[in-house]
Amino acid sequence: MRFSSLLFAVALLLGLGAAAPMQAQQALPIQVDLDQASFAYDASQSLVEIYLSFEAITLPFVADPDYGYRATVPVNLSILRGGTASLPGTSDGALWADSLALSFVVADTSAFVTGQHYLHQVRALVEPGEYRLQLVIPADEALARTELMLRKDIVVGDFSDPALVGLSDLTLASQISPSELRDDPFYKNGLLIRPNANQLFGNGLNRVFYYAESYHADQIAAGADQYTVLAYISAANQSQPMADLQRRMERAVRSPDVLAGSFNVTTLPSGSYFLRIVLLNDASEAFAEQSRKFFVYNPGVQVEAPVAMEANFETSSYASMPVEEVEQQFDQIELIAAEPEIRRMGRLVDLDEKRRFLMEFWQARDPNPGTPENEYQQEFFSLVQYANDRYSTTFDEGWKTDRGRTIIKYGRPTSIEPNLYSRELVPHELWNYNNIPGEGQAQFVFADRSGFGEFDMIHSTVAGERKMANWQTELRR
Repeated sequence: MRFSSLLFAVALLLGLGAAAPMQAQQALPIQVDLDQASFAYDASQSLVEIYLSFEAITLPFVADPDYGYRATVPVNLSILRGGTASLPGTSDGALWADSLALSFVVADTSAFVTGQHYLHQVRALVEPGEYRLQLVIPADEALARTELMLRKDIVVGDFSDPALVGLSDLTLASQISPSELRDDPFYKNGLLIRPNANQLFGNGLNRVFYYAESYHADQIAAGADQYTVLAYISAANQSQPMADLQRRMERAVRSPDVLAGSFNVTTLPSGSYFLRIVLLNDASEAFAEQSRKFFVYNPGVQVEAPVAMEANFETSSYASMPVEEVEQQFDQIELIAAEPEIRRMGRLVDLDEKRRFLMEFWQARDPNPGTPENEYQQEFFSLVQYANDRYSTTFDEGWKTDRGRTIIKYGRPTSIEPNLYSRELVPHELWNYNNIPGEGQAQFVFADRSGFGEFDMIHSTVAGERKMANWQTELRR
């Protein structure tokens, strides 16, 4: 089942660069960004909004007697089952598909500036589940253009259970404003929402707007007529709110509840960040979380000098750390280290160099450098201990097992569904997360296929983890 395609696209000026005139006869590779968000619809289906953003200067404009210049772009969109793609350019195996003939018009292409985009939005109804979103722009021999294909693994959330608090995906937008223009393709719940499909802000686009919906907030606290929404921005490698970039809102209980707002990112240095939303009760306990990664380009903002390291390495606790502890910590922090850090770790041989690296590693992640405790480090080792207490086996400490590694890397799951005594299925556990930064809702499947208590991860919806299209079949005895 699908919605009709929108008839017109909307031009969006981001103002991220100087003028860049375009000649009508050029055949530049089309630059398009693809994004999506899912929302509640009914008991069996969720609404998926698909956002397309075309860079104006890369579109194939030709002279048009009525409009000046026109660019026509055929686009094939599909949502493919099971996260597996069909053959290029086809919709075989697609749960949903739509073919668009998008038309963009402009009076004068020389008026384009770098960063100007045309937006288009499509809506689809699909059952909750794991899919692959695919976009194909067919080849065009006349323009000497080869086929363009974009693919993105997506998880369509299930928001239908009235007993569970739910939070939709986050839509990041360049602008959100009140409106009564119900016929506008970007109208939604009294707002006009201009999605930013490439998640790039700064240098002229100084506010990060966001839109989300909460569901069944009455389950947060029985009988309460209000709940709390915490919205904030964090640095990419931290979960704590950045100074002056957080907001708590008391909301009346309703379902759905529209959550929209913005943050000014003028002063943020160029880099990666997360916008996060958490639903809380009166005791500040989280019932649902969601986040989206975005990027800031502010070339005029200088990065603050890092906080000075411990005054004297020789007098620090790291200087006398036993070699066994150093090696163990190196193995453990590899679970959370960034790629450049892992490469650097592999080059270190000298014991003192490794000790200094550990000091720098933890200090760089200290959310409150002015205090004697490093809360991030404490939480990390509490998760290591948690993993050891629960998942140690005859063969491995708990933190080395797949379940332990997952706990340390992603935190404690929102829920665990144990299935240990079925005659038809091997012992297994389904771990569900309401929110993993940059991923949203996620699931892990662990199975004891050997019968010796070794629960291996056989499937996950998280990018970079193991995936198995037929994992349900793998569970059968």
